Amino acid sequence: MKQTNLAKTLRLAAAATAAATLAAASALAIAADSGAEANANANALTVCLNKDNAPFSSKKDGKEGGFDLLVAQAVAKQLGKPLEVKWYEKERRSRGPVSVKASVMVTSGVCQLVGGYPLLQSSLERPGGGETATLPPIDGIPAENRKQAIKGSQLSASQPYHFAGVTPILGANVSQQKLESLDELKSYKIGNRPAAIGDLIGMAYKQGMLVKNLAHVDVQVDPLDALAKGDFDVTIIEAHRFDIYRAEHPQTTLRASGMVLPVGFNLGFVTTDEHAELLKAVSAAVEALTKSGEMEKTARAAGITYIAPQQPAVHTGLGLERIAQ
Repeated sequence: MKQTNLAKTLRLAAAATAAATLAAASALAIAADSGAEANANANALTVCLNKDNAPFSSKKDGKEGGFDLLVAQAVAKQLGKPLEVKWYEKERRSRGPVSVKASVMVTSGVCQLVGGYPLLQSSLERPGGGETATLPPIDGIPAENRKQAIKGSQLSASQPYHFAGVTPILGANVSQQKLESLDELKSYKIGNRPAAIGDLIGMAYKQGMLVKNLAHVDVQVDPLDALAKGDFDVTIIEAHRFDIYRAEHPQTTLRASGMVLPVGFNLGFVTTDEHAELLKAVSAAVEALTKSGEMEKTARAAGITYIAPQQPAVHTGLGLERIAQ
């Protein structure tokens, strides 16, 4: 009997040991997959970037590009470090807050920083309840090594390097070359997709001053295409979308208004507490690049309109309430 009990105890112990070993192996596999190249160069600055976020960051058919990539390269150079980029895919049906998804890429050792991150208070806060998430699809990490749920951590932000803002775009019927105020649009037809950010701005501006001027296009129609056809006179869109349009339509007669509305958010790097010292160095590098004019040159090289970060660095919201006043 004693031998039977002893054998049973040994089997249970072996099973528990095996389970613990498998769990540890799963965690080690993630670290090994994400850090193999880093081990070859421990001094590298490792940054996670979204591979499908042009013109800010993109990787397609082996070609890498985008403003966030160039910024990461400039920061790494400023710090005297080689850069290693970890390209990830944003999951369309991702569960859980974006802050958890971002933080687990850092805590699991995939990268030290996540770049091109929206510096909104809601995107930085650590959710309650010990929320967990699995890693998103990341180049070089097999799907079977991304199944483990990892606990989210509080994110901290660097100095911002760009403001992702909104701007009016002018069609042929607008006589003004530049705009100083949305008041100047009272005599023009303003078109956009229903509930798009530009449409919300038109409805909110000065308690509805421009509501009668608003027109809508089908959700499948690009407002810039409709503006070019003369369906309306002005559209209000994200500045980077017009940058993309101009690159694709170099002969366009549509014009930038030169006016940046106080609606949007800053972009920067984020990380967790374990990389606090690195974050300070990155912030100093961003500040130096901004003051020297290199950040603006970097934006031009990436084909986007540079908009200097707006204070505060981390916004509580998009700023529609400022438009309504």
